[in-house]
Amino acid sequence: MRPMVETVNVAANTSFKVETYSNSHSCGSAGWHIHPEYELVFVRNGSGSLRIGTEKRSYANGALVFLGGNIPHADFGNKDREDNLEVVVQFKKEFLEEKIKVFPELTKIKKLVEKSKQVLLFGEEVHHRLGNDFLQFRKLDEQGSLVKLLYLLDELSKNVPYETLFDSFTRSTYKRDEIKRLEDTFEYVNERYDQNISVSEIANRIGLTPNSFCRFFKRMTQKTFIGFVNEFRVEKAVELFREENTSISEVMYRSGFNDPSYFARQFKKYQGQTPSEYLKGKYS
Repeated sequence: MRPMVETVNVAANTSFKVETYSNSHSCGSAGWHIHPEYELVFVRNGSGSLRIGTEKRSYANGALVFLGGNIPHADFGNKDREDNLEVVVQFKKEFLEEKIKVFPELTKIKKLVEKSKQVLLFGEEVHHRLGNDFLQFRKLDEQGSLVKLLYLLDELSKNVPYETLFDSFTRSTYKRDEIKRLEDTFEYVNERYDQNISVSEIANRIGLTPNSFCRFFKRMTQKTFIGFVNEFRVEKAVELFREENTSISEVMYRSGFNDPSYFARQFKKYQGQTPSEYLKGKYS
């Protein structure tokens, strides 16, 4: 089955994304999917399966996995226990391949990043030892999260036991030009979500006609482009609502909407409640 291309919505003031999923709050991309970002996944406990590329591997008491970008996979979590948590850290390739390389002190981390393209499965001792560090992401701000991420990558780059899932992973079955077009589309929306989004402009940017682009986007993501943009803007609106003293009208305009009723409908569609209900719950 062809994997769905997932967009990873990294906030403007960060270079990576951290999400924590509980037994009742599962990852939204549980199906077969692919994205260009690197991914570090910690599953606290329970048993499940790691479905990555052509391989399937079972785990019995949680898991710790590091995989490079553009490797198709399914969600790694499980619902075995009520106290289970899955922490997913996703890094833009620029963060690992461009920014880190300017520091000569991070040679071991660079090597770890390169090995992640083979998919690294870390042993039980490492999983247990670093468990509390992954759980601390929930309480950290952006700067603290960055320091914690670098600490974890440093620990994993040391002489710790791990298994590689692949001798080498071939991406020949996934067309590079299609992945590149999706990356360019996601970047375009990330840069312009608060402005007018033009289908004609993005289609021309990636070398397609508007109709061909819409068909291409739906085939690759199983979403319409307009639906994707609205969902992206709603996610940005949620980020803005988390800031102090933000009004509904301010958030509406800053996230790219300009009609209050349309904003309310789209917000409820993707968040299950209206903006006013969201704010009421926030301050109650």
